[in-house]
Formats: sequence, C-alpha cells, structure tokens
Amino acid sequence: MVRIVHLADTHLGYKQYNLEEREKDIYDVLEEIGDKILEEHADIVIHSGDLFDSPRPTTQAYYAFKKFLKRLDGKVEFFAVLGDHDKPKARGMPPHKLFDDQIQTLGVAGVSENQQISVDGKKVLIAGISHLSRTYRPILVEELKKLENLKTQADCRVLALHEAIDKFFPFEEACEISLTELPKNFRYYAMGHLHSRIKASYGQGELTYPGSTEIMRSDEIGGWKKLGKGFFIVDVENEKVDVAEVNLERIRPQIEVKLSYAHLTDELEEFVKKIGDCEKLPVVHVRVEGKEIDRQGVHQTLSDVLTGKVLTFRQVIVEESEMRLPELRPGSFHINQVLKDYLKDEKVAQLAVEMLKCLRQGDMEGAKSVADGYFQRLKGGE
Repeated sequence: MVRIVHLADTHLGYKQYNLEEREKDIYDVLEEIGDKILEEHADIVIHSGDLFDSPRPTTQAYYAFKKFLKRLDGKVEFFAVLGDHDKPKARGMPPHKLFDDQIQTLGVAGVSENQQISVDGKKVLIAGISHLSRTYRPILVEELKKLENLKTQADCRVLALHEAIDKFFPFEEACEISLTELPKNFRYYAMGHLHSRIKASYGQGELTYPGSTEIMRSDEIGGWKKLGKGFFIVDVENEKVDVAEVNLERIRPQIEVKLSYAHLTDELEEFVKKIGDCEKLPVVHVRVEGKEIDRQGVHQTLSDVLTGKVLTFRQVIVEESEMRLPELRPGSFHINQVLKDYLKDEKVAQLAVEMLKCLRQGDMEGAKSVADGYFQRLKGGE
C-alpha cells in the first residue's frame, strides 16, 4: 500500500485583514499538519499549489516552511506544483527553489513533468503541471493530452494540478479546464485552487480538492462548519483508492451572525453569551439589517460590546430597501458573454473575467498580476 498526504492552498504569509494574529494562525496550522503527517506514517506528500501566498514570501513564511520541513526530517517524499499565488511572473524563480534539495516542484515551465519513485517495492509515478491561467488554456489542454498517452508500468499513478474545473466551480467562464479534458489513466487526481473540500470519482480513480488549510475568506465559513479544514490521507493499493479527511484543530473560529437594527443591543448581548470559550478568539462577521441605520452608531455599539471577546469583527449594513433586491444566482447568466458584449473585444473580456476571478477571492495582487501579464503580452505583440 502507498500512503499519500494531499494538501493545498496553505497560503503561507497570508495576513487576513492585515492582522499579525491571522498570519500566525497560518503557521500554527502548518505545525499541526507536520505533526499529523508523521502520525499518519505517510510515504508521500503532495502539495497542489499556493504553498505560499506570494511568489515573494515574507521572511516569516520562509522560516515557517523551513521549520515544517525540518519537522518532517526527510521521512516523506515531497512533491509540489505552483499555484496562481506562488507562481512568479515570466521567468522569475519560484520560492520553492530555496528548498529544492527537499521538495520536487513539477511543471514549473508550464509543461508536464513526472517523477517515478519506489515505495515498499511499488512503482509510484507523480506527474504535475504548475498553474496555467485560462489565457494559456490551449497549452494546458495539450499537456494533459500528452499525459493521456504517457507510457508507464507504475503501480500507482498520481496527477497534481492547480486549476479550477468547470464541474466544481460556479462560474464556468472563469475555469481553466473542463472535467472531460483530464486524462483518464491516473489513480488519483490531486487538485488545488478551490478552497472547499471536494471528492469525486473520475476515470480509473478518485479526484479531490482538499481545500485551504485555514479560513481565508468569509465565504469559506459554511464549508468549514460542515466539512472542516485540513487535508486528505490517500491509501492506494492495487485498484483500490481510499480517501479520508484529516481535520485540523487549531483553526481560528469564524462566526457569522445576523442582527436586527431595531433590537441590536439585546440580540448582540445574546450572541455574546453563545460565543462560549474558544482557544482562540473568533473572527466575527456581523450583518445588521434594518431601516435608516446609523452606521457609525452600529460600529460603536459593536466595538463596545465585542472588544476583548473577539479577535476582530467585520460589519455589513443592509438597509430594508436593499433586502428586496433580487439575488443573481451563479449560472443564471454568462459573465463572459456579458463582458464580451459590453467591451466589444474578446481578449479584453477574458482579461476582465480573470481579474474578476481574483477579486472574488479578495486577491487584489492576483488581479494586478493578471493585468500586468496582459499588458506585457500587448507590448510583446501577442
């Protein structure tokens, strides 16, 4: 049997709401991951992209990963692909390069690469392609076709990618590939990029997104409450692939609460009673609904009551008139077509879609990077 740890989207260096405590939370979770990898006696670790939050990580991020690798002490084979966050522009050096004596990073140049290793007498093939944006979709599809035709006698075949697949992402126009474009000759598809946990059967094996290892955005709270945050343990034996969740315990709680402006003080006091004792002070997302809301007054009330009981709070004010506006659901219209019709240029519309995808995730730097890449290509005459 081959035992694989599959994780992704650790985003080392990420500082949610510009809080030092939130950056430290990311490193606390990484330490816990290291402990659990050793407890699970894994043979291989696969990281499916966005190991770091930036292609130029902070010193703290580098140090945290150095400590993590020292904790593993070479007891596992470590493979990675680059994500959209930690992939450098043009021909820049990826941050993983500093650790290339301890980890193998696949497909850095946008072409598929593979390594074959032996685990207890079994041949294991790890293939991977680092992230390619939708702009380079034709290249990605071509590289995936090459993997479909890959000749190997390996007992276990694993493919690592950091891409959004249409079946699992609500906005099809922002996806890099469709599910049917994946090769079908792998036992395990180790995906990264989507921050929610997903498991599905595909081809001859299983496909999963382990999700992010901490709560990076407020829209991840529901998934965390339902499915947890962590990574997958994958046991591959002959034709059988078993995937099990490993949940992390050091996640800082994030809580959503809806309050009525007319009864704000009473409802807020009731909410505080329900918070309970947490090992880490929670991050609270407050939605206040009502009529003719005094926004400054609401913020002051929240601050008076919540200070010392939460790490931070984020408020959203919704006036009664706004509550009657219809909600547009994903899939009810095609963003790509709307932008194309409005902008009258397919390439500019695609640029807008890719920037929107980053902005939906609160990734301002990613959106800037997409724009920079577009204008660099214009200068180059592409």
